[in-house]
Amino acid sequence: MGMKQELTRAVCGVGLIFCVASVGLYFLAASLSNKLEEGSSLFFPRTVEQLRSLASLLTSLKEKHFPHVLLLFVGAYLYKQAFSIPGSLVMNILAGALFGLRVGLPLVCVLNAVGASTCYLLSGMFGRGLVQKLFASRLKQLKKRLTDDQHSLLFILISLRLFPMSPNWLLNLSSPQLGVPLHLFFISVLLGLIPYNFICVQTGLVLSELQGLSVLNWHSTLTLLGAAGSLVATAMVVRWCKKRNQPKELSLTL
Repeated sequence: MGMKQELTRAVCGVGLIFCVASVGLYFLAASLSNKLEEGSSLFFPRTVEQLRSLASLLTSLKEKHFPHVLLLFVGAYLYKQAFSIPGSLVMNILAGALFGLRVGLPLVCVLNAVGASTCYLLSGMFGRGLVQKLFASRLKQLKKRLTDDQHSLLFILISLRLFPMSPNWLLNLSSPQLGVPLHLFFISVLLGLIPYNFICVQTGLVLSELQGLSVLNWHSTLTLLGAAGSLVATAMVVRWCKKRNQPKELSLTL
């Protein structure tokens, strides 16, 4: 298939799915907007003040319309992940503000994995040749990394999420072209983004105290130190598992 045909197929296929998803998300948001007080509206926040305002608005709605608020959050999160739309930081912080750490953290971890897997499937169905041509040099680097450590593929995939050499959206798009199995891809996203998701969700818990996108109080400082500790611990586990799974060399003494 030529480049022009591949591009046409990708634009038509992904475009159709994008339009259907956009219409569904719009009606879901519109139905919840009808339950708002006059003068209030739903929006995607661009500043910390707007994020606080949206969190407060959805929190008040959550008391009476929890299933609807949860469904809208899930739909918006998967929409952004599936089509590689920036904003996971804001959505993760919002999850912490709305659902707390116990619910918010596992929720965003699962949504991250499901949304990224949807992007993986869309790339595999419609963008195989296109992605290979647009990101040839990066794919070559990633392929070499994965080939060199083929015996511990899962742990390499997790480490790429913990310490990304490439942005997450590129990993989502390129994984089908690199022959990464979907189940390993899903697990790597689910586990590899836990430290990042933890920091974001925990930040959402202290959203009312935020003066900027960083938290400058003792509580949040200890939280970030704890997250950094979990990040280091996770990296050590990945390193240990990788070494354990490496084939041992046999040395013969004559």
